[in-house]
Amino acid sequence: MGLALHTTRGDGRATIAARGSIDLHSSEELRSRLTELLDAGERTVVVDLTAVDFCDSSGLNVLVRAYKHARAQNATLTLTGAYGRVENVLRTTGLDRFLLGGAEEGVGS
Repeated sequence: MGLALHTTRGDGRATIAARGSIDLHSSEELRSRLTELLDAGERTVVVDLTAVDFCDSSGLNVLVRAYKHARAQNATLTLTGAYGRVENVLRTTGLDRFLLGGAEEGVGS
């Protein structure tokens, strides 16, 4: 299964609802969407992973780079809805500490 992205704006934030798998073949689409939103001036971006069943290292790389890009622009990027294998990979890699729930400390800060 590929990746479907649906973006909504409201309540002062942009939310990307992702569905499917974030992997080598689909991570570029997510990267483009995140970059587009941040470069357009969005200050709060939320990625809803409720319907994501898989995320590999290329997906993690996109999320970390987008997080750093957001911080460089005084914006925030957070993830919600991670469960199962996706939540496990975030916790195992330690990325949950700054990507889930809007934690303030970041990678390389």
